[in-house]
Amino acid sequence: MSFRFLLISLAALLAISPLATAQSPDSTETAPPPKRQQVNSDVTPEERADFEAASAQDADSTSTALAAYRRFIKDHPASPLAMQAQFRIAELYENLGDSTKAFNAYQKLVTQYPDTPDFERAVNRQVVIANEYLAGKKVKFLGMAFLSGTDRAEEMFASIIQNAPYSKNAPIAQFNLGLTYERQNRVQDAAKAYQGVLDRYPSSSIADDAMYQIGYIYMRLGQSGKTQDLSALITAKNTFEDFLLQYPSSEKAAQAKDNVTSLGTKESGDLMDIAKFYDRFKNYRAAAIYYNDVIRRSPDSKEAIVARDRVQEIRSEAGDEALRTGPEQTQTGETAALRRRLQAQVETSSLADFNGPPRKDIVADELPVVSSPKLRTDSRDVAPMPAVEPALPNP
Repeated sequence: MSFRFLLISLAALLAISPLATAQSPDSTETAPPPKRQQVNSDVTPEERADFEAASAQDADSTSTALAAYRRFIKDHPASPLAMQAQFRIAELYENLGDSTKAFNAYQKLVTQYPDTPDFERAVNRQVVIANEYLAGKKVKFLGMAFLSGTDRAEEMFASIIQNAPYSKNAPIAQFNLGLTYERQNRVQDAAKAYQGVLDRYPSSSIADDAMYQIGYIYMRLGQSGKTQDLSALITAKNTFEDFLLQYPSSEKAAQAKDNVTSLGTKESGDLMDIAKFYDRFKNYRAAAIYYNDVIRRSPDSKEAIVARDRVQEIRSEAGDEALRTGPEQTQTGETAALRRRLQAQVETSSLADFNGPPRKDIVADELPVVSSPKLRTDSRDVAPMPAVEPALPNP
């Protein structure tokens, strides 16, 4: 029992250590990616005999077969059969359930032997292995699964994109890299990864999913947290609108339309808040601008009905002159200064990283006392400066 407790304690220490983000494979598989291997065009009788001898070990012992294939690659690195031997090594590791070593073995194949006929199969298996970690498979240490595999999945997808950027499986790896960032709440990195699908693989079958996902993560960002990030909501709405223009037949088009509607309602509500703010300070001209913006953006919404009615009320009470655009009158300068200061506070409070009081608690600072400048009516008031400047005060 004490030995088992020691192992569990050691695993816990590694889990919280910044160095223990993933299991490290053995030294034979963690060497830097080898240079591209030149491969001969023909197989010699000796190479064929050695390969058949290594293949014969498959039925007896996996460990023996692994050693035989490694020995074959070491003795005949330029043989066309070396590519088959390396692919078989990766398959054997998968059969053993050692995903990390299997992934690295496939990686060695695609980097050292990129002309292998099994190139796409190898990359496909890498994506499958990385997906297992993305789906929740944990990294093992001393045979015990104790660490989330999200970080490992991130490393794997990034490696696939770097070493096989033109593979038919690369768009999936690029998209799933975005999913790993989402799992880690790295919104900006996720958006960049999804944008990478659109930039690098615009004709891919998952390009529409990537654009939808960009809108979705910004929508989620704008609707979460202590404050709602209005810029994120606007970005989400614009992205969904672009999505509907580019992919009107997508299976996600219906959901994108619903998202645009809900985001439009949220945007109208924010514009109504600004309009009411100006209305409260009797700045009817600015209030009417925002009321009309609500009507223009969401003409069929409840907010638009309220906005139309209020514009008519303002016109009846204050006249058309109060709603006419143009330069401010001089007598409203102090009121305008107050309005601009309050509006800046309201807009600042809408930022995602704002930690101040909520908008309803924001009140105006006291206006500075504005007085007319005193006129200089005596010649002594405009006397020249003294020839010698006075001494500076002591600090």
